[in-house]
Amino acid sequence: MTKISSIRIKLLIMVNAIITSVAALRVIFMPGAHHYTEALGLAIPDISISVFNKHIAVEELITFAAILLITSISMIFFSRYITKPVGILQDTAKKIMEGDYSARTNIKSNDEIGLLARDFDRMADSIENLGKGTAGTIASLSHEIKTPLNVIFSSVQLIDIYRDNLDTVEYKKKVPFQINLIRQNCYRMLRLINNLLDICRHDSGYLKAKLINYDIVELAREITLSVTKYAESKGINLVFESSLESQVIACDPDMIERILLNLISNAVKFTDKNGTIKVMLAKDNDNVLLTVKDTGVGIPESKLNRIFDIFNRDENLVRNKEGTGLGLYLVKAFVEAHGGKISVKSRENVGSEFCVMLPIKVLDQSVFLSVHESQEGYRHITSYNGVQRVHIEFSDIYSGFEKESGVK
Repeated sequence: MTKISSIRIKLLIMVNAIITSVAALRVIFMPGAHHYTEALGLAIPDISISVFNKHIAVEELITFAAILLITSISMIFFSRYITKPVGILQDTAKKIMEGDYSARTNIKSNDEIGLLARDFDRMADSIENLGKGTAGTIASLSHEIKTPLNVIFSSVQLIDIYRDNLDTVEYKKKVPFQINLIRQNCYRMLRLINNLLDICRHDSGYLKAKLINYDIVELAREITLSVTKYAESKGINLVFESSLESQVIACDPDMIERILLNLISNAVKFTDKNGTIKVMLAKDNDNVLLTVKDTGVGIPESKLNRIFDIFNRDENLVRNKEGTGLGLYLVKAFVEAHGGKISVKSRENVGSEFCVMLPIKVLDQSVFLSVHESQEGYRHITSYNGVQRVHIEFSDIYSGFEKESGVK
């Protein structure tokens, strides 16, 4: 433990030293010294005592003047010693307010001001790191917005060239593929905007799950089947397994859909051809376990503790360099909005397993819609402005699927 040398102790020692010096001099040169001479049996005339007392008075004045001078010099020295680091703190704070986030006090003393300065420097480190993080976030967002815009603009230019240089037959052959590219990159931008809005709601405390009673088994099965063709287009086998026939829980189907679509799309990105992705449902005491397991490239153990961080994109893992790094951050937020938990297990070159634990609870049927009415209502909200959610969530998975099958 660091030994703290208190400023109060320093001042107390200084004041005590002055008081002790004054008291000692007062005793030595105090008037009435003749009492001591009488006690010693010395006969000194009154005139001599009077002269002696006057001499003592002069000596005492000189001594007090010397003490006053020394004290003044000492106080000036100690005041500078104490106020100098305060001035450094003030100057450093001013530099930071003016935008120089690299400014530090570098005060090394072990008193209260030294401790304050070290805390101030740590705070400045946090501010500087936050600034760098904000700059990195803006750069990442700029890149993610610019990439689909470039594709859209290039496709529009190609369509113009086709129109001016191709006959009708060739034009009709080539234009649909460019239209699909434009549509897909519109989905990507829509996905990015939706994610950013949800992150703002989450960070502001306004991201709430709109709970209804729903059969989670049917919901997970339908979502998995809706993306089977995407997986097949990559040569991946997508399997749904459930140890439960049915399990009604209070959940937000829209959030559950986005959770599952995001986990499956990530698994598709990182799983090679002929690989397997399993979506599994099971019950564990008072919880439902929704698991997405793949045979993909896996995640290094050193990266697992950061996998749910915002803008977490490891360029060594993201082969096609697509995606914003927002998905898993939001997945965790959606799971926690249900009062659940999410965990991940992974081994490199073996695969990854994401497990979502959701509490089994239901809403009062006398207040809320029946399960059947809830599920019918959900089928009308699984799109965004008429666009199926799956196309938005899978917009950064490129393949020939759109061209070959004409998905729209």
